[in-house]
Amino acid sequence: MPKSARIDALLARLAAVPQAPDLFNPFQDPRLAGNMRQFLLFLARQPVKLALVGEAAGHRGCALTGMPFTSPETLATNANPFFASHRETMFRQGDVFEPSGRYVWGVADAHGVVPLLWNALPLHPHLPGKPRTNRTPRTKELELGKPFLAEVLDIFSPRQVVAVGRKAEHSLGALFPGLAFRTVRHPAMGGSTLFRAQMAEILA
Repeated sequence: MPKSARIDALLARLAAVPQAPDLFNPFQDPRLAGNMRQFLLFLARQPVKLALVGEAAGHRGCALTGMPFTSPETLATNANPFFASHRETMFRQGDVFEPSGRYVWGVADAHGVVPLLWNALPLHPHLPGKPRTNRTPRTKELELGKPFLAEVLDIFSPRQVVAVGRKAEHSLGALFPGLAFRTVRHPAMGGSTLFRAQMAEILA
């Protein structure tokens, strides 16, 4: 099956995952799913050097754009080859920025890489009734994300896989016991300096 068909099937399965009072599914919005589709189709046309796997969608990033570590500010201002060529066709709401996204794309752009971005839980976990918050994903939610993570890694076969934070490390380790991957500090909560140093070492 062509990569484009596999990507469409993946996003359709994601869109079918039910929401909950404390779990938002951005892929049920065709505009947000469309952003991610454009990104994945762009990556499908070239070898993928790097995959960054985060913990879960955040309220300032993926919950607003459909793309991990990517805020509306990133869509509007980032000048790498993907955003520069797709800015006019992507859906953007507001100008909110996500600190972690700034660090992730800052490192990627500094090294001339457009990485595959995914989350161990591709949905947005939040406090009940408070969609503009983040909460730590539960074990059963990370289990829900495993087949999607497995599929996206199988589609793209990235040369290097990096877990961003311990939750992503756990999901990758449990799903792929033989997979060689690196783990870096999540840039949130004071981790940005170590994150940048670790990523610079990986991409050197």
